[in-house]
Amino acid sequence: MPPSALAIAPRTARLPVVDAARGVAILAMIAYHLSWDLDALGFAQFDLFTDPLWLAARTGILGSFLVLAGVSLVLAGEGGLDRRRFLRRLGLLVAAAAAVSAGSYAVFPDSPIFFGVLHHLAVASVLGLAFVRLPAWLTAVLGVAVYALPEVTAVPLFDAPALRWIGLMTFEPDSNDYVPLFPWFGLVLLGIALGKAWRGRGAVAAWRPGAAGRALAWAGRHGLPIYLVHQPVLYGALSLLAMVTLRGDADTRVFLENCEARCVDTGGVAAACAATCACVADGAKQAGLWPDLIANRLTPDSRARVTALVRECRPR
Repeated sequence: MPPSALAIAPRTARLPVVDAARGVAILAMIAYHLSWDLDALGFAQFDLFTDPLWLAARTGILGSFLVLAGVSLVLAGEGGLDRRRFLRRLGLLVAAAAAVSAGSYAVFPDSPIFFGVLHHLAVASVLGLAFVRLPAWLTAVLGVAVYALPEVTAVPLFDAPALRWIGLMTFEPDSNDYVPLFPWFGLVLLGIALGKAWRGRGAVAAWRPGAAGRALAWAGRHGLPIYLVHQPVLYGALSLLAMVTLRGDADTRVFLENCEARCVDTGGVAAACAATCACVADGAKQAGLWPDLIANRLTPDSRARVTALVRECRPR
């Protein structure tokens, strides 16, 4: 869930309140990804994919970036859209999205990112230009319609791999970051409507930040590089920590070596296999299954519990 650092800046002076709002969303995104990493590597257990609070947090963080992207698109055109700047930032978005896809295919081939938030923001930045001149009320109505349409419409035609980015398919594909056009472009449209109604005027626009606000605004202005760098740094550091803490005894080292070797032999990617095996080891210890697991004396019941643990630990 990245920032709309991504968002196109207006020709006029930037509004600190918009940058700071994006900075808050960036901090929330980093916290969410940190929780994902801790769960995936076995340091903690979070029900990220079924708990309503976690699902609401993900939707709120992603939605805030998309709404802010819509607001920024309107503000960018207030003094006349700077096409050169727009195209340069669009090119950066496309290049970053391509890099994320390539990396995800290499590390998580079973759940690659083929149309994530960066892909969405690149497409939405272009499509949004067609709506910035519409009345705010009409754009808002269209935004609600786009957001609601997938709830009532699913067409098998859109199940084709080449059309899955649209979002009107009959199932959700297995991807670590899937942000299709429907319903999420609806939030960009709502942001455009908000930007047209606000237009950077009033007390909120006149806000001048203190030290904390300036730090948030700085993060908001550099959202794209932060998005690209933060997860490799977090995941890499925690993976090293997992190797140190979970490989501290001989039994754990032997289990992890054998588990990772079997995983790679069956077509798994080394980094994903290491994370999965570390998660299984830690989960088995927490569940009291570790002694029986390493001694190969699992009962049918405990074997089923280990199988469920492996399923939970696999990258999604």
